[in-house]
Amino acid sequence: MKLFERNKYKIKPEWVFNQSGNLWKFIFGGKDFIAGETRDLEAKKLYLFTLEIATGKKFLKDFLFEEGNYWVSTEGASTKILYLHRFEKPELPYHKNIIALDLRTGKTLWENENYEYFFSTEDKLFGIKAMFGKADLVEINTADGKVIRMITEEEYADVLDMKKKTDDDLYTEYYDYPKPVSAFPPENNSGPIITDEIKNAEGEIEYILKNGKLFFNYYVPADINIKDLTRKYYKNIFCIYDVESREKLYEDVLNNSSSFNVPDNFFCKDDYLYYLREKKDIVAIKI
Repeated sequence: MKLFERNKYKIKPEWVFNQSGNLWKFIFGGKDFIAGETRDLEAKKLYLFTLEIATGKKFLKDFLFEEGNYWVSTEGASTKILYLHRFEKPELPYHKNIIALDLRTGKTLWENENYEYFFSTEDKLFGIKAMFGKADLVEINTADGKVIRMITEEEYADVLDMKKKTDDDLYTEYYDYPKPVSAFPPENNSGPIITDEIKNAEGEIEYILKNGKLFFNYYVPADINIKDLTRKYYKNIFCIYDVESREKLYEDVLNNSSSFNVPDNFFCKDDYLYYLREKKDIVAIKI
């Protein structure tokens, strides 16, 4: 019976993605794609991935750039290009270079060794170089990685405003990301729904209200971990309720054994809710 427990609710995931290693980072390539990385911490390998949001179709999975070079990471993406950076040294997490990969095939398009990634839009890329107490800012051709032009001081404000709008699209706090109940008590009928659900809960509860649905997670004590009897562990439970009817539409366990409360396990973007499960899965639910 437990095998089907996750599927007993009205809402079902659109898709679930996982690959080798633990989820480390993922970003959006426009409104249509997700790109990111997982890492095998013991083998020191980096795996890249890209997929289509609407279908879950995988373009890159377990993709090894430079045989899994661990000292590379994702920076940004458009609907066509995935941008990476290198690290200055393994022990120093300073970024250097810009590497462009074809988002669908993983083919290396170019590498710029003179600038580091500053930000990108769908059709523009800006690089930056710190030198002698100032920063040189340039626009880079996304097709070949060559500098198109230097950004003048008169243009700085406009470029920084463009960057701010790009950042706002990714990190709109308290709209796409969950709010803590302690700081932002939910309105209308949402509070009693949470109260009735969270029996034996401990720690912070986070929630999102969107499209007449309430998304939230909470922690309850987990079973004793025989490998570490000195620490207390928690099960992180995620729920979706219809606010008007107070019907539970979905439930899943984000983590069966967490030693502390982890914020921002889920978020909404455009027509989807995404959540992370056991540091392995990205789960997408259409809302």
